[in-house]
Amino acid sequence: MEIRETGTSMGMGFDHEDHPLLHQQVRDRSTGAEGELMAVVREPVGEVGGRQTWARTAYIRVPDGREVTAAPQTLDRL
Repeated sequence: MEIRETGTSMGMGFDHEDHPLLHQQVRDRSTGAEGELMAVVREPVGEVGGRQTWARTAYIRVPDGREVTAAPQTLDRL
């Protein structure tokens, strides 16, 4: 299931993306963080040559309840 939301805070939008590991236990190879993948979001990061540029960010809920960010391509299923 794909969920799309639009945020209105300061005109910034964001899009939730479907991901095969969504709501599963994952490990970020870059940092070693482990937890449940809560979301993958496509976020605007600026403009280059008059065109909007975007970054994909994964949000992982670690055992103490905090959410940390990671690049989606660095995630492995536990």
